[in-house]
Parts: sequence; C-alpha cells; structure tokens
Amino acid sequence: MTVDQRVTIEPAAAPTMMPRMRALSGRLLQRLPGQEGAFWVLWALAVPKLFGPIFTIGLRRFLGPGVSGSYDLAVAPYKLLDNFRNFGTGPALVFERTVSRSVANTAWTLNMVFAVIVTLVLNLLAHWFAVSYYHHPQIEVIIRWLSIAYVFASVGSVHFYLLLRDMDFRARSIPPLGQVIAAGDVAVLFAVWGFGTGALIARELVSVIAGAILLWAVYPYRPTIEIVPQIAWKLFRYGAWIGLGLTILYLSQNADVFIGGRIIHNVNDMGFYTTSWKLAFISASVFTLVASSMVFPALSRLQNNISALRVTLLKSIRQLGLVMFPAAALLAAVAPVVIVPLLGSKWAHYRDSFLVLSLLAVYAGNRTMLSIFFEGYKSIGKPWLVWAYNSVKLAVMVPAMIFGASIGILGLAAVYIPIQILEFPAALILAHRILKVSPAEVWRAASVPVVATIVMSTAAIAVEVLMLQFVHASDLITLAVCVVVGGVVYLGSVVAMDRSIFNEGRAVLLRGL
Repeated sequence: MTVDQRVTIEPAAAPTMMPRMRALSGRLLQRLPGQEGAFWVLWALAVPKLFGPIFTIGLRRFLGPGVSGSYDLAVAPYKLLDNFRNFGTGPALVFERTVSRSVANTAWTLNMVFAVIVTLVLNLLAHWFAVSYYHHPQIEVIIRWLSIAYVFASVGSVHFYLLLRDMDFRARSIPPLGQVIAAGDVAVLFAVWGFGTGALIARELVSVIAGAILLWAVYPYRPTIEIVPQIAWKLFRYGAWIGLGLTILYLSQNADVFIGGRIIHNVNDMGFYTTSWKLAFISASVFTLVASSMVFPALSRLQNNISALRVTLLKSIRQLGLVMFPAAALLAAVAPVVIVPLLGSKWAHYRDSFLVLSLLAVYAGNRTMLSIFFEGYKSIGKPWLVWAYNSVKLAVMVPAMIFGASIGILGLAAVYIPIQILEFPAALILAHRILKVSPAEVWRAASVPVVATIVMSTAAIAVEVLMLQFVHASDLITLAVCVVVGGVVYLGSVVAMDRSIFNEGRAVLLRGL
C-alpha cells in the first residue's frame, strides 16, 4: 500500500487517527467533479437495484410461487444473522472524523471474526428453522448453502464503507453493477438447467463473491489481521447500536415472513406474499440505499451544526419524496393489472389478491420516508434511537401479525396500515425532540409531492376502472395507459404547485446535498 491511498500507513510515532482523505491515485477510476452528487448515488445504487428486479421478476416468473416461497422462508433467518456479521463497524468508519490503517484493519478483522461465528450459528440453527419452526424440511439445505455467503461478504465490507465514507459513488458504481449482472446471468442458467431453488441460491453466492472481488479492485486497501483493543472497543461501542438497530429494523420489516411462514403453511401463498413485498420495495429499496449512502454521510459532516443539518434533512425529505411517494402510490393503484403481465400465468391465481400488493406498496413508500429520520439520529451520534424506536414498533407488530396471519396473506399485509397510522405521529414527535424538526416543517417539505401523488392516484384509479369495466381492455394495455396518465398528471401537478423543486433536484443530482 502506498502513501497516496486513502487509508495510509502511518509512522509508529504518529497518532492513530488521520484526516479524511480525498484523492486516490493508482486506482481504476479517475475522480471527476461532482461525484458526490445524487447522480452518482443513483448510478451506483439505483441502476443495479433496477437491474436486479429484472432478474428477480424473470426468475420468479419462470420458477413460480412455490419455489419462490421456499427460498424466501430460508432467506429470512439468513438475512437476520447477516446483521450480526459486521455489527455496525462499517457505519462506525463513516461516522469517525478520522481513520487510520489500524482502524480499518481492526474493523476488517472484527468483521471476519463475526462472519465465521454467524456462519457456524446459522448452520447449527438450520435444522430447527426448517423442521421445527417452519415445518418445511426442504429449506434446510437452502439455509446451509446461503450461510457460505457470510465470509465472502465480509471480505470486502470495509472497502465498501471506506468508499461510502469518501462519498466516492462513482467508484462504488462498479461492484454493485458487476454483482447484479454476474449473479443474474448465472441464476438464469441454473433456472434453465432445472435447478429450481438452486438458481436463487447461486444468485446470492455469486453476488457476494463478485462484490468482494470488485470492491478490492476499485479500492486498493489491502487489509491485514490486526486487533487494537481500544480501537475495537470504540468501533464496537458505536457500531453495536447500529447493529442492534439494523437487527431490530430487519425483524420489524420481516416479522410477517417469520410469523406468516409458521402459521400459513402454503408455500405458494407465502411465495406470492414475499414476491409482492419485493415488488413493493423495488423503488423503496433504491431510495433507502440513497438515504443511507448519501444522506447519512452528508448529515454526519453537519453533526455539530444542527441548523444546517435540519435544512439538509428537510431537503432530503422533499427530494426523496418527489420520487418515492408517486412510485409507491402508482404501484398500489395499478396492482390489479400488474400481477399477470409482470409475473406470468403461473401467478394468475393471485390476480384477485392484488390488495396484498397495494397495501404493501403504500407501506413501503411511507416507511422509506420515515427512515430518513434514522439517518439523522445516526449522524448526531445517537444510533441507539434506531434500536429503541424499532424495538417498540416490533413489540406492537408481533401480536398484530399473529392475528393477521391467522386470516391469511391479506390479513398479514393489512396489519401494516393501522401500525403506520400510529407510527407517523410518533416518528414526527421524536424527530421534533431530537432533531429539532417540527411536524409543520416536515409537512412543508413534503407537501408538494404528497398532494401531487394524491391527485395522480385518483386519476390513475379512475382510468383503470374505465379501461377495465367499460372498455374491457387487457391488463397490459390498462397498465400502460394508467402509467402514462399517472406520470403526466403527477408532473403537471408538481409544476403547477412549485416548479422550483425540479431546480433544487437538479442541483442535488449534480452537487449532492
């Protein structure tokens, strides 16, 4: 490693910490002005997240709801333990004002130790999850294969967060794009060859392996095994709260799968439910990543200037809401005509269950916007609030989910609406107390996207009813007309209310927050 790299070797007598570095020579990419802008964030994160669903939809269309349901039940415990793999040491690297090679090495070593531990734990629990809990023995082998991914994912996790720390989204665009293409191609081959769930397993494993290789290629930090106790404790003390927060957040987001998978024994029904969740969260996952990858670093730089932090936070709400609200609402509106055109004839049985998709789409959009506040709490050094917030939410959700699952997948999805009705005022009150952002300020920031989204949804539903009941058009034609009408109405509504929001959006795309 040379001294021009962002994580440098320091003389023995030097302090352990060093300033945040900017330039990096001898790497695959040359830096360009404006790389912190949202354009590069969207390119680095949104493009792979949009390619990914193409493979996801294609694979599930080919494999059907039964295979999809079995795989998704196995993924739930795998993803749960993945939160313990780095246990927040990565976000701690972003939060720290300065980073040395010893800090990076300690973080990397901790990640590898945790990865080995969770691999062993998941293998020990695989039989219990499959046989005793879900009562689907066929998923045991899926869980065991997935556990291999932990170690490969940890190999490049520090590289990932160091790139995030420098807000070098241009360099970060290479690994995720390479991952989704390599993993998707292999999965398609496995599906065509008749491997069933093996195609989905191969996709996950190839994705983490390709990601590790590409992260090492674009960021020439070469870790060595090193544990400095003081550094390890500092990273763990901050990161543990984020790790716990992510774990509780994951449980609050996936309690329906854990509970539904135990109570609803039909894997086809669960396959439709989890696939509806994935469709609902396509855009939500993109903008959640944008929030954590762009909003968190931007707010962390302002952690000692609460006024500037508040302005940036409100701008984030306004700009993310400009895309997130209409995307979620439009999917909810056109859900009746999406299922068969998108997923194919194997899923036609679930066309009349479109309300599952509609309810999850509404929840996905609103939850993504509320998650922006979490980035604010982390940026001011209070990551424990994320854990506490989601612990309370989870305590409310679990009994509600048990009752909802007894009704079926529609009952499971419907539980989210009353929960979110309770969550909104609680989240706004907490943000007001901690971040000094009043509910009135939040409404002013989000009002244009919200009102325009309501107008758009009304127009889209009216056109949908007209096309289906009076014109008797097919689902595909109805979907196309609704999307066009909805897009035109939304853009027209935003322009009529405040066209300056687009100028602000262009500035964010070019220069960031």
